Amino acid sequence: MSTTYEYAETGPVEPFWQRIHKFFTLPLDRAVLLYIGGLGAASVVALALVFLGAFGVLLTVLALLAVLVVGARYGFKIIERSSKGFLRPSDYPVSDDDLVSPYLPYKFVAINAVFGAVFGILTAITRGNEFVAIVLWFLLFVLVVPAVTMRLVITGSLRGALNPGELVALVKRIGKPYAALAGFVFCADLCRTYGMIALGVAGGLGGGALGLAGGPKSGLGFGGLALVFFMSAGFWYFTYVICALIGYAMYQYADRLDISVLGPGERSLRSTATARTVNIKARTRDALIGQMVSAGEIKEAIDLLSEDLRERPNDLSLHARLHRLLLAEGSSLRIDDHVDKYLTLLVKSQNWREALELYEEAIARRADWAPRDVVNIVPLAQAALRAGKPREAGLLIRGFDKKNPNHPDIPRAYLVGAQIMAEYAGKADEATRILEFLVKRYADDPAAAEASRYLEVMRRMSK
Repeated sequence: MSTTYEYAETGPVEPFWQRIHKFFTLPLDRAVLLYIGGLGAASVVALALVFLGAFGVLLTVLALLAVLVVGARYGFKIIERSSKGFLRPSDYPVSDDDLVSPYLPYKFVAINAVFGAVFGILTAITRGNEFVAIVLWFLLFVLVVPAVTMRLVITGSLRGALNPGELVALVKRIGKPYAALAGFVFCADLCRTYGMIALGVAGGLGGGALGLAGGPKSGLGFGGLALVFFMSAGFWYFTYVICALIGYAMYQYADRLDISVLGPGERSLRSTATARTVNIKARTRDALIGQMVSAGEIKEAIDLLSEDLRERPNDLSLHARLHRLLLAEGSSLRIDDHVDKYLTLLVKSQNWREALELYEEAIARRADWAPRDVVNIVPLAQAALRAGKPREAGLLIRGFDKKNPNHPDIPRAYLVGAQIMAEYAGKADEATRILEFLVKRYADDPAAAEASRYLEVMRRMSK
């Protein structure tokens, strides 16, 4: 039986820094709370195995490692699900077939081992310089870790997660908010670390007062086991807060990170006949595409992504990923064909920043490139003007009236041209002539009314 969800809203996603309180309440979701309780109980049972003697100590170590792996795997599940728009753990799809890899905890440990080795080598080279050591630690374990975690979840690949170029590209796509994300993750990590220390100190003092400090086994009385349970619960609580924060940040910037959002976002699970069915196979293909890209299998990734696009032709995140894959492949014909389709979707959805970036990239690749769909030209030129890009706006509308006679957007094209002349080229007289012609020739067009107001402002400023 398929699980059905209503797709996430197309409106702006609430920034992660405005919903910090929600990340702290996510571990209180029934599904996560039960998981935390189970991990705490498992830790207590694992520690109780020391009573079996020397063999029991070995069993305890193995059992605690198993608890860490199981807990970490669920943490990565929270990140993956959140990044795709499944923000309530109780609403997660039953099947885990679409998760990128069950081995993410081991790969994350390997990443930290690599960072530790780099830190040790560079510290040794600098002869233990304290300032250099602090800077290196902050760079590797505070600034880079969130980006590495995101890349690991997106690609499922150790090599992909440690690729410096991809890490820098990811940070650039998120922009300045990445610094805030790293700061929040660091603060949550400090809360986890010092919370464990505080519980340990309080538990040690309490154990001494109750006479439970007579040895390692006597310390595992009821008070000691309770302490283990609460320390485990606290550790996983803050861990899942961090996972929820990183996962939501990926969801917020899903379009920039080429993540297909398939979950309901803030909306709950639905079972109505009108709800859209989440295709588990499509999400599995999405994960496979990331792995193929990391392995350099671009053509295969394009073919697989094209299957998803046939099912979800208006999914902007899929088009963004396909565009990057086509650029990597280098086929000019396929790139140009897709740019037109992608640009049309961006203009229709008023994603002006992405549309302008796509246009700038297209003309940088081929100077004479122009949108095939004429209805996109003037709206894009207006967006360029609003963004303070008169060159791009001018290129778009150049010769528009001659190339497209009788087109309904001609009045708006004249208006854009006049604004460029007046505000950027310093040609107020020429701008005035264009505006006066617009008002006279297209008196009934809304652009004429705007041109009249613009003329009035220009006359006032000239006095």
